[in-house]
Amino acid sequence: MKRNNSRCILLFVKAPVEGFVKKRLAARIGAQDALRVYRAFVSDVIATSKCAASMAHSDIRIYCRSKDGECVENGWPENSPPLFVQEGADLGGRMYNALHHAATDGYSRFLLVGSDIPELTEDLLAGAFSALETHPAVIGPAVDGGYYLIGFAQNSLVKEAFTDITWSRPDVFEKTVERLGETVGGVHVLERLSDIDTFEDLLLLADQLASGSAGVAKPAPNLFHTRQALRKMGLI
Repeated sequence: MKRNNSRCILLFVKAPVEGFVKKRLAARIGAQDALRVYRAFVSDVIATSKCAASMAHSDIRIYCRSKDGECVENGWPENSPPLFVQEGADLGGRMYNALHHAATDGYSRFLLVGSDIPELTEDLLAGAFSALETHPAVIGPAVDGGYYLIGFAQNSLVKEAFTDITWSRPDVFEKTVERLGETVGGVHVLERLSDIDTFEDLLLLADQLASGSAGVAKPAPNLFHTRQALRKMGLI
């Protein structure tokens, strides 16, 4: 695929299929509402990424984890970025392969971003690209001990950051930073943000949106789709 810019944002998502996304949420609110929330998160992170892309002169790609071997082509927001299928035996392999794809396509700076971080802003993404001008790698820690963003300069991508790590454990961020220190000499750490995995996380987000609390008021376009979804569910 043609490269228009020297930077790229890679959005890591799951195919928008009922019962396939946000399973911990679905256990409390049902698979249909969990899918509604997930689609809203993806729509908002795409909007935020588009704002960041215009600021940082970057391309955007969606890397989709497929269901039953194929990524669903419908169910995405209108005018979504190009869609690619995630490839790899585990999460680490899928992330590394997507980043390696960007590197081999000639991008000089690339960020991989999760899809359930309502606090993500265009300024944070632009700042991550700026950090890669002076650092080999950048990472954004999540409150649960994982990370919501990881990025590299082209010649700094290392497979060791994604291998022999037990994913979904509270020490993922710590181990990844340690690996990056050993392999590329260091990493720029961004601010810590919360992802939305549980019903309690969702209720906290709903309360923050309803009250206009700091931390969730800035993402473009003001989390429009997430607000709509939570209103339909009666949470705000």
